Amino acid sequence: MQEIFYEESAGMRNKAPAKRMYTIFTIAGAICLIFAIMSLLFALTSPVGEDGFTRSVVIVLVIWFVLFGVMLFGGIFLLRRRHTFFLEFDYTFVSGELRISKVIHERRRKLLYKIGDEKLIKIGRYGSESYKKLKASPDNREDILTPNNEAAEDKEFFYIQAMTAVGKRILVLECRLQMIYTIVRYMNRNILESEFNRK
Repeated sequence: MQEIFYEESAGMRNKAPAKRMYTIFTIAGAICLIFAIMSLLFALTSPVGEDGFTRSVVIVLVIWFVLFGVMLFGGIFLLRRRHTFFLEFDYTFVSGELRISKVIHERRRKLLYKIGDEKLIKIGRYGSESYKKLKASPDNREDILTPNNEAAEDKEFFYIQAMTAVGKRILVLECRLQMIYTIVRYMNRNILESEFNRK
């Protein structure tokens, strides 16, 4: 059988909200780190009375060190999370295998799904009657694999029902019709929903 390779990406159409959240998280993270440094300095320069470490001095030191720990953790968490607002998804179909990856801020790629052709159950249009029936079933979990609420001009939302390592999943993709036809052309069985071509 001929080797088939097809790849698409779903990037963010509107980056303004993501940029805003990135800025907010960056500023908040920097403020947390400044407070962490100030807390540590206050703790290290706290005056110790003639009686040494009395109970009140120990309580003050504990408060400053706890504040330091909380602010340090908060700063690191916010500065790391700021990148997660810039998301893209890559879909790659190589003869018999669909690979879906999440790309965070064009820096880090994380493979989410690697699905062989025998694990693909059904493909259809997002929002169709078949999709609604599958979503209503308790053994199917949905995973939205696009950062957009509206598809790009030359793309549509499709779903792929597949058996994954964590059970049945309804994977929602934003791609061109050509990608769906490429996957279906490779299969030796009909996995398109019955109403797919009625649009």
